[in-house]
Amino acid sequence: MAIVAKPVKTAANPKRTVLLKTFGKVSGVFRRHMGELSRTRNSAVSAQAELAKALTSIESVLRENLGATGIPVAKTGEAAPAGAQWLIEPLAGHRNALYAREPVCTLVALIEKDGTCPLGAIMMPMDDVCMLAETGLGASAEGFGRLRCANRLELNDTLAMLPWKTVDVVDMKLLAKLDAENIHTRKTGNTMADLLDVATGKADFAIATRVTKLEALLGNLIMAESAGFASDVKGKALGPDSTTMVVANPKLHGKVIKLLG
Repeated sequence: MAIVAKPVKTAANPKRTVLLKTFGKVSGVFRRHMGELSRTRNSAVSAQAELAKALTSIESVLRENLGATGIPVAKTGEAAPAGAQWLIEPLAGHRNALYAREPVCTLVALIEKDGTCPLGAIMMPMDDVCMLAETGLGASAEGFGRLRCANRLELNDTLAMLPWKTVDVVDMKLLAKLDAENIHTRKTGNTMADLLDVATGKADFAIATRVTKLEALLGNLIMAESAGFASDVKGKALGPDSTTMVVANPKLHGKVIKLLG
């Protein structure tokens, strides 16, 4: 049975309910395809073909269920429709999925006509976990309760999540900068899973590159609802055109930005 976010003590938001039901269906589709993928992994061509089927199936589930709300659905990279929309990424962490590695997730954000993101979810079918965030109502997931960033104040002995592209880690000289401050590092290959680790206190901060519009907007929402802070690597507020991201608790965030500069 899929594990979903704990309900909040307030009137049910119909769109939130839709997200929970959608997660259950995404989880079922994902598991079926991962079973097939495990049987084809010895053939790169067959594995890629099965992964493509999984992406198509998950996207179909998202479009059907979210579209039932009457709000248009757009996938990352597509032309955005006018007005409110659901913005989706069927499977973030493709390479992880291909080799049966974690983390893999499905991303969904509700974008209002004014460009704000009041509701979103990180669905992690491999772990049967769905994290929901809603403006003013917090971010929560089963097993974590209401999400809260770690309260570390100094960089020494913290844990940092690194960008998924190794070339970006090298170009930014991240390892040298972080080693100088005795900062531990981890690299998962999934930007939003890294952000979720920060929001749950499992990591102290995360640095991301090649960020999409969906990741930037969802990152802003989740950090705001988990007592954290998000910006680009220069310290500027995240927006739909941001391509980098740094997330941490508010007091540690400034020190991370200074270190990266």
